[in-house]
Amino acid sequence: MSDTDGRFCAENQPADAWYLAGTFGGKAERRCAVPAGRPVVFPVVNFTGTKAECAAKLAEAQGKVLLDTATVMVERMEPTAIEIKGVEGNPVTGKAGTVKTYGCGLWVRLGPVPGGTGTLSIDGTAGSLSVAVTYELEVAKGQV
Repeated sequence: MSDTDGRFCAENQPADAWYLAGTFGGKAERRCAVPAGRPVVFPVVNFTGTKAECAAKLAEAQGKVLLDTATVMVERMEPTAIEIKGVEGNPVTGKAGTVKTYGCGLWVRLGPVPGGTGTLSIDGTAGSLSVAVTYELEVAKGQV
């Protein structure tokens, strides 16, 4: 989430989807190469906290996503019990070990993106949080 230009976009990706990072707030412009045939998943805005805290933040969340000039559907992910495993000083929990909490937010799940290049614009707000991320995607051409 603190990647300023996308150089870490391929790190720790699972085989069945391609995850793009949001931010902790603010703007970012990134370039990312995505393999052909992979669904792409990313947050517009997302939160952790108690179930009530998460629900309150989600209630004020708004988001808009464009892939080139096409509007992309944003989904509300209601508060869900999650576990976060982190190292000491990580930016989400600040401590090492497993933390049980709730996660929620506005998310997007795209099917495989056609090969070639495109611009993905992610804009979201919730209270004082504002996120604006632009990805220049380079999708490998091939079977989708």
